[in-house]
Amino acid sequence: MDEGIVSLLKDLGMTDYQARVLYALMRLRESSAKQISELSGVPRTKVYEILEDFVRRGYVIEIDIRPKMYQIVDPHRILDMIVEEKKRELQRIERKAKEFSKIIPVLAETESGEGNYLLRLKSPEDLEIRLKGKKGEIIVGLGPRSEIELRLNNVKEIPAPFDFIYTGDEIYIPLVPFSEQRKERTVVVFRDKGILSVFRKWLRSRS
Repeated sequence: MDEGIVSLLKDLGMTDYQARVLYALMRLRESSAKQISELSGVPRTKVYEILEDFVRRGYVIEIDIRPKMYQIVDPHRILDMIVEEKKRELQRIERKAKEFSKIIPVLAETESGEGNYLLRLKSPEDLEIRLKGKKGEIIVGLGPRSEIELRLNNVKEIPAPFDFIYTGDEIYIPLVPFSEQRKERTVVVFRDKGILSVFRKWLRSRS
């Protein structure tokens, strides 16, 4: 395992496991999850998770035979796709910052922010479990301009990436796109009545 190349892949935004799996694929070109696990040192269960993500992103082609095989596309093309993903992510963050900057001056006039907190989650499913107990309509803001596309009575599967989730008594805003593979995801939860009031006005102004 060339740690230098692994380090470079991590510099492009990959986790350690993602970088090791991609490096193994670059070496093997076509292989099974078992072979990738053996070369990369990544547990096989994690290899399957990463391969599923790589297939979705177009980095890898899944060959439906037994055992199932995975074939990497042109590595140069993968690097181009990673760069494009980062550009889109940056553009999304810029749009999100501009949208939420409109309510910052009003937020500054609210009370102390009592009840607000950071929520650290291991997976999107943790947030789904948390929201299942919420009654009434749930509003999910989706990109590219935080347009309100989903109004649900309950959340069975969190759409990702999302800009915010509003439940009536809480606002959930992720610090990073929720679709990214990370060991932990941090969500800012606002419960302060002043902030909720400002947010409701902001939602009405967009409708």
